[in-house]
Amino acid sequence: MIALLSAIATAATVSLTGGAVAEEKTAVSAEDPAPTLPGIGTHDQRIRVDPDAVPWRALGKLQAASLNLRALCTATLVGPSTVVTAAHCVFNRRTQRYFPPGSLHFLIGYNDGRYTGHAVGIKVQIGDGYDPSRPNETIGSDWALVSLDKNLGSPNRILPILSVLPENRDDVRLGGYQKDHPLIVMADTQCHIVGSLVDASGRLLLRHNCDGTNGASGAPLLIYKDGRWHIAAIAVAAEMRIAGGAAAVLDPLRFTIDGSNLSSP
Repeated sequence: MIALLSAIATAATVSLTGGAVAEEKTAVSAEDPAPTLPGIGTHDQRIRVDPDAVPWRALGKLQAASLNLRALCTATLVGPSTVVTAAHCVFNRRTQRYFPPGSLHFLIGYNDGRYTGHAVGIKVQIGDGYDPSRPNETIGSDWALVSLDKNLGSPNRILPILSVLPENRDDVRLGGYQKDHPLIVMADTQCHIVGSLVDASGRLLLRHNCDGTNGASGAPLLIYKDGRWHIAAIAVAAEMRIAGGAAAVLDPLRFTIDGSNLSSP
């Protein structure tokens, strides 16, 4: 995840850390230091959840690989062959270029090394206005749609985008394949929206108090409305030293997926 910027940390700065943070691994790397992971509070509320249960069955692990860098994030099916994730998850910081679509691998139902289905990217659409050279200033556009080479999204695996803004204190959930538990889905199921903010370009983000750290970048901030689960926003940054982060709000009127609008009817 990105750490929060002064007002956000990449999830963004109150002190968010950047880009709900993707977990990155290099071919040769040193052991991570011991400091507390961004986005995790003193009392970690995350629990292991079943990746085949609703709403987690829409989530999958997104892996981006190059010769010298591997990025691990979370992505969500929003169409039969389309997933949404964070834009910084598909950007190679070493080459300063986006990963080629064919180097993006999506694994649905991933659990302890096994998975239900696998697909490869064929096209990537980056959020309008996102600039990887200015990630904090454009963090509200830090989302990407990845078109896949096969259908993995049955109707009960696809999640719609919430078409109205949630309110402060609304119950939400956040889960994904995180740095300290990369083989399973860990989720905070007892958290809330605690506010909102805009980035330098005027794009809206939601603040939440969910425990979530590196690898949860691109994960959906889930909310239950009108009898079904929706994606309220996409995790892009984490607070430093406390639970919480920021999630970019998607505008379902700006794009379509697999021929149909992203929002629920």
